[in-house]
Amino acid sequence: MAGSRIDDSKRNFGGEVLAAGNQLDEVIVTADRYDADTAQLVPVASGMVGTKQNVGTLGSQDVLDTPFEQMTFTKKAMETFSQPQRSVMDVLSLSPSVRVTHGSTDTNLYIRGFSAGSGSWSMNGIPSMSHQMTMPTNYMDRVEVLAGPNIGVNGIGIFMAGSVGGTVGVTTKKAQEKPMLNAGLSWSSDSYYTQTVDVGKRFGKDGAWGVRINALNATGGLAVDGTRDYKRDIAVNIDHRAERSKTNIFFSYDYDNQYGRSNTIGLGSLSGLPKVPNNKKNLSPHWSNDKYENTTFILNHEQYLSDDLTWFGNFGWRWEDYSSWLQQWSGRQLIDFDGNYKGTYTQMPVFHHYTYANTGFKGKFNVGQWKNEWAAMFDWTKFTREKDTNVSAANRYNITGNIYSGTSSARPNVVWDAINPSQSDIMSGWTLVNTLSSPDDRLHFTFGYHGHEVKEDDQKGHVVKSSAIAPILGLNYKITPNVAVYASHTENFVQGNTVGSSYSNRNEILPPSKTKQNEFGFKYKNGDTLSTLSFFEIKKANGIAVPNGDGTEAYKLDGEQRNRGIEYSVSGDAGRKLSYIAGISYLDSKQTKTKYGLNDGRRVDAMPKWSADLALMYKPTDALQVTGRLTYTGAALIRNTNSYDGKGGSISIGGQTLVDLGVSWDTHFGKQPVTLSAWCYNLFDKDYWYAAGGNNIGLGAPRTYAISAQFKF
Repeated sequence: MAGSRIDDSKRNFGGEVLAAGNQLDEVIVTADRYDADTAQLVPVASGMVGTKQNVGTLGSQDVLDTPFEQMTFTKKAMETFSQPQRSVMDVLSLSPSVRVTHGSTDTNLYIRGFSAGSGSWSMNGIPSMSHQMTMPTNYMDRVEVLAGPNIGVNGIGIFMAGSVGGTVGVTTKKAQEKPMLNAGLSWSSDSYYTQTVDVGKRFGKDGAWGVRINALNATGGLAVDGTRDYKRDIAVNIDHRAERSKTNIFFSYDYDNQYGRSNTIGLGSLSGLPKVPNNKKNLSPHWSNDKYENTTFILNHEQYLSDDLTWFGNFGWRWEDYSSWLQQWSGRQLIDFDGNYKGTYTQMPVFHHYTYANTGFKGKFNVGQWKNEWAAMFDWTKFTREKDTNVSAANRYNITGNIYSGTSSARPNVVWDAINPSQSDIMSGWTLVNTLSSPDDRLHFTFGYHGHEVKEDDQKGHVVKSSAIAPILGLNYKITPNVAVYASHTENFVQGNTVGSSYSNRNEILPPSKTKQNEFGFKYKNGDTLSTLSFFEIKKANGIAVPNGDGTEAYKLDGEQRNRGIEYSVSGDAGRKLSYIAGISYLDSKQTKTKYGLNDGRRVDAMPKWSADLALMYKPTDALQVTGRLTYTGAALIRNTNSYDGKGGSISIGGQTLVDLGVSWDTHFGKQPVTLSAWCYNLFDKDYWYAAGGNNIGLGAPRTYAISAQFKF
């Protein structure tokens, strides 16, 4: 009735008004504390895999409406699967697009067969804001894997070469509707202790302002002999929401000081693999050191100019400081099958500075009954590097050792060379993209273009300029409300990389190149089940390690690398007690169009054809959960480039299957809620080598135990 108001307390859950005197039967609900951010993802698999996704300039989309392969993992997945010292890597590898190595302190991540280091990840939508060490998960709310070249939807990052096969996007925690205070304590073998605090609250009228603060302190010895880590961080997220705008400000400081890091080694001129040592052996000197500090500031703002038009602006700034980088210069190289090796170390600190900004508009309009959603964006980024550009003879420290007994080389008296500017890159780009949707919302056609320009300056008078324009194409059609078929074509523009210090042509700038991907697939979502089958092909300029004949290697571009693959993933809940996340991938990664055809058809180093992952979560009661995980990585090749030195052939590393087992229990200490967890990683303590790229192999991580207590006040 006009002018009247019915008290909402007198409505039932269906919206019907209750008659006076009516009462509902008592209902007892047992559930986790409500989390609005996670609820927006509409998760399956015990709340670990989201079915709503953030796809860069395309915005938030249902998984069935996205013309790409993407997986979204919630904070619950990170709390369950993140291992000590491996950060979010073992969460990301639940996606079949992702493969990670399982080294003790070395972890490499590949998406569809291409390296995707954390320096290329985005944070709160800003590329290159995630740091390059083992980034903690304590301030992450969710993490997403978008497979395939994607700068057209995610913006330009200074490490675009790291996003050729796909990229990782991190979203930070925000204050919830209700005040919260969580604290955590954990231990992992051998003597690594971690303490965390997570506090959040909303303020002002209608909770317009929110503050979330996370802090971590971790210190102690790791599972590999002689490895130590001292880590701490603090992260502050402030958000504001109004009727016509929303703003988010994020700040973080991370400190990480590691000793005895890096358990990879070069094969030198050996014709095969040496016997695997005990997995607790450290292949590095105990005094090798990485001391790292990272400061990040991110601002995101959206202004709703009307119901159909939004202006947005984003800014990111990051400073990373490797004040000590006492690591391999020429790399450790095996010299015989008895496990003896030699190498050279140097102290070479490096300092990086990143600045990023973008602005643009997004909106929607109708053409007849067809809906158009569009976005136009301009972005700009600058990167500078300062480091030791001329390593002196006095700052090179020769070591010897044995992979079975270690090294007795004493810590050197370090000579600190001068630090000089060594690189300055400026990149700018634009994106225009539109999604056209049919009246029945079954057909979605995405099309657009993005263009980029790069200016690279090696600070020695050598400047390289390059540019490119590339299309964005995507088609998505719902065959039924639960089944969709999709196809897409995306391209990446990759600026010329600077060759790393482990190669003889270190600091050389390689030519720029384009990467192209074609993909099609099928998606299924029904209730508690989400499944995707995808087929893809990616082509990029082929980077290859060329033997020099003296055990060292030069890094060169030669022909094209062509990755073709099939990926299948399925996540869901089989009733109230059993949940699952599973994926399998087949990858055919080959070299083509190489010089004189010498390497045409050769498989790419370190890329297994098959990999698979299965995680099962079983809850016999509402309070108890048992989690098991099986990870399989297939055989891979090493140094598959011998046509350059006339020897031919290659070395193969066999596949391995790893098993992890964990249990968690929601209980109370008095009236205090607490979650107790215990994990055993590499349950059967398997010793194994893994392919670490080029001529290098890595020693797999040993069995590691971890226990934790999470308090929710």
